[in-house]
Amino acid sequence: LMSDMAQKRDIADPRTVRDFAKAVQTIKRLDLLCVLTVCDIRGVGPSTWNNWKAVLIRALYRQTWRALEDGMEALNRENRGAEAKKILREALSEWSRKDLQVETARHYSSYWQGLHVTAHVVFAKLLRDISENEIVIDLHPDDDRDATRACFVMHDHPGIFARMTGALALVGANVVDARSYTTKDGFVTDAFWIQDSDGNPYDVARLPRLRTMIERTLAGEIVTRIAIRDRDRIKKREKAFQVPTHITFDNDGSDIYTIIEVDTRDRPGLLHDLTSMLAASNVYIANAVIATYGEQVVDTFYVKDMFGLKYYSTSKQRTLEKRLRKAITDGVERAAQ
Repeated sequence: LMSDMAQKRDIADPRTVRDFAKAVQTIKRLDLLCVLTVCDIRGVGPSTWNNWKAVLIRALYRQTWRALEDGMEALNRENRGAEAKKILREALSEWSRKDLQVETARHYSSYWQGLHVTAHVVFAKLLRDISENEIVIDLHPDDDRDATRACFVMHDHPGIFARMTGALALVGANVVDARSYTTKDGFVTDAFWIQDSDGNPYDVARLPRLRTMIERTLAGEIVTRIAIRDRDRIKKREKAFQVPTHITFDNDGSDIYTIIEVDTRDRPGLLHDLTSMLAASNVYIANAVIATYGEQVVDTFYVKDMFGLKYYSTSKQRTLEKRLRKAITDGVERAAQ
C-alpha cells in the first residue's frame, strides 16, 4: 500500500495523504508499515532501493504522520499554500515587496503545494527575468533524488507538455517525475526530474549539450516525431519481454483531477507517445508520476478535460483508453522495425 501510494500517486495532493492516513489509522501502524515497505523494496534486489524511492517514502511518511498527529485539517490546501509563500518570502528576502507580491499572486493553489521551495525559488527568478516569447530552462542536479531537475518556463499553449516530453526523449532522458502548472498571467511552469540511461543524474559536464538539444527541439528546429523514430528502438535482448497493458481511470483519488494509470511495457519514447495522444484529445495534464519496475512501467497522469472537469463519462473513458492503447501499439511497432 505505502509503496504504491508513494510511487504511483501524487503525494503533494492532500487527497492522497488523507486517503492513506485513513487506511493506516494510527502512527504505530504507520511506523510498522514504513519499515515493512522499505524492507520489501530492498529485498527485491541490490539496486532496487535508491534515493528517489527514499525521498518518496520519507515524504509520504512525514505528511501522513503530521495528518495523524495534528488532524486532517493540517492538509488543508490554503494552509499549505500560505506556509509555502512564507518560506519563499524568506528565501527571497533581498527582493522588493512589490516583486514578492507579484510572484506570490501569479500562481494557483496547486503550484504551492506541489513543489519544494527550491523549485519555487528557481521559477520565481526565471519568471521575473523572462521576455516575450522566450523559453527559459534551468537544469540542476538533485542529488537527494538521484536525478537532474529540469525547470521550464514559457508562454502556455496546447500540447506544450507533450513537446517537452518529446524534447527529453530525444536526448535520451528518462523522466521519473513531472509537474505542470500554469500561471494566472499565461505562463507554463513545468518541472521534470530526469535520469540518464543508467538511471543516474546527468553529469554536470553534459548539461550544456543537454540544454542545447532541448532548446532546439522546443524551438522547432528538430521535428520530434521524425527524429524520435531512430532513437526509440527496442534492443534485441529486450524484445522477448512481454508485459500486458492495463489502463484504469480513478475519479476518487483526487479532489480535482481524474487519475489515469497506464501499466505497460517500458520503452524509449513511451511517455511522449502517451502525452501526445492526450494532447491531441484535448486532455490537460497537470501531473505525471512515473514508476518503473524493470521492463514494466506505470505512468500515472492527473488530468482534466478542456473545460476543467473530471472524466466521469464512461464513453469518454473508453475513447481515451482506446486511443492510449493505439498509441502504445503504434509505438511498439515503430520501435520493433
